[in-house]
Amino acid sequence: EHPEVAKDLVNLGNAFCDQSQHSEAVPLYLRALAIDQAALGDDHPHTVASLSNLATVYEAMGQKERARAMQSLVGQMKRNWEAKQKRLRR
Repeated sequence: EHPEVAKDLVNLGNAFCDQSQHSEAVPLYLRALAIDQAALGDDHPHTVASLSNLATVYEAMGQKERARAMQSLVGQMKRNWEAKQKRLRR
């Protein structure tokens, strides 16, 4: 699927979160993450944002350990992306 679909899914998930319907947002964020990973790669900023959204919703649902693990992964993914970009600029 196209990354634009992932963007739409994230927007819909955000709307659910704005209404405190976090459990409705989870499958949307999961699907967006899968699309971004397949289309853009694991370390792309859109993929990282999708995982971060998922971590945030898990935090809001009280799943603190799951959220912390995902945020740790988000940090690693950001560092990987920055390292790749740095190598490309050389």
